Amino acid sequence: MFERGYRQQLEADLVKWVAAGVISGDAAQSIRKARFSDEAKSRLPGIFAMLGALMLAASVSAFVAANWQEIPRLVRLVGILAIIAGCFFPALLLQRRGHPAAADAAVTFATLCFGAGIALVGQMYHLPSDWPAGAMLVAIGGLVAAALTGKNGPLVIAFVAMISWSCGRFEAAHFREVHWSFLLLFVPGLLLALGRENRLLAHAAVLALSVWLGALLMPQGGAKMFFNLVDGSLALSAAYMAIGLLALERGWPAVIKALLPWGAVIFGIMLCVEISSALDMSLFGRHAATSVVYPAYGAALAALAALAMLARERDAGRLVIIAACAVGLTIPLMFFGLAETDVLVRALVSIAVFVSAVGLIAGGLLLGLRTFVVVGYAVFGVSIFILLWQTIGTLLSQSLFFLVAGVALLALAAGAHKLANWSRPGIGTSSGSPV
Repeated sequence: MFERGYRQQLEADLVKWVAAGVISGDAAQSIRKARFSDEAKSRLPGIFAMLGALMLAASVSAFVAANWQEIPRLVRLVGILAIIAGCFFPALLLQRRGHPAAADAAVTFATLCFGAGIALVGQMYHLPSDWPAGAMLVAIGGLVAAALTGKNGPLVIAFVAMISWSCGRFEAAHFREVHWSFLLLFVPGLLLALGRENRLLAHAAVLALSVWLGALLMPQGGAKMFFNLVDGSLALSAAYMAIGLLALERGWPAVIKALLPWGAVIFGIMLCVEISSALDMSLFGRHAATSVVYPAYGAALAALAALAMLARERDAGRLVIIAACAVGLTIPLMFFGLAETDVLVRALVSIAVFVSAVGLIAGGLLLGLRTFVVVGYAVFGVSIFILLWQTIGTLLSQSLFFLVAGVALLALAAGAHKLANWSRPGIGTSSGSPV
């Protein structure tokens, strides 16, 4: 995502610089050759190799599920181990011959076969059914394979297995328990991922962290669990966006940059959930988060403050994004402070959601980050549909709300030309965006 956007930005800048006479056409071609040399190579062989590895792993899994009684236990176990061990020599050969993607596919296949081997052992010896423990063993195997070979595929599998392990432990009987053991595997995996610029790996790491943090926000059942998750996710997503913006500016690893799109999408979803909850009378009276949400708010405020103080360029775009996050973070507070005035809360929550959405759009335009623009428009559109589906007090109040909102947006549209002029120096004539 970030690399593709950067290359689009550079290509647009090269065309502009050549047209303006800043550099010659030969110099621009040399820059393209130096920067895009890796992109010239086709990625299809590596993609097909990975798909082939997945198909072979599926065949091994089907073999395990078949549970052939005709084959002795020892032969089946040795066969799985031989497949695992036999993958590493071809992987080494492929790496030395300049096929890193194919080598990654071979190691990934070995890791998946390791997971099938765990299932085979449990099947043959009738071990108690404990698939979360099996997922933990797969995660450990993926971490070891990723550390020894330096490949990304096993690490992606490890993160997916960590998610399965953590989700499997949070059943009804474990709802009040914090799964601290997750960090024993996630932290080493994160340290391995920090040195690797792979988008799939970065998103897998962020997804695993997000699932675990979401589980932390659900210590109780019922409505409190729902609102803990919504309000806490709103705060954590704001922290994600602030850290991701800082990482994008300072060139931090891809795993940290991946927080930005995840944060923007989750923030937008939670804004829509908040406005829907405010308009739903059956949920409105039960909107009460617990102290579990406070650390998430602390993380959000600290991250936004760090972005405001540590960013090298304190431009208008970052300040607008910070303001949009701050407005969104005030929404849960409205339910607490104005709980007795239902109509006022519904109106204020709706206004806050629209202001936050417009802030995301404006900040995205100023920074040249397409993710914020798309999320902002999506939140704006979905919120309008939610308001049309439900009413704010009476139909007359709804009509008045849309009238005020429409006038405000028309006033904003009147200044759109000036806003575009502010954003033009930041993004030039780029046809792409960093996100």
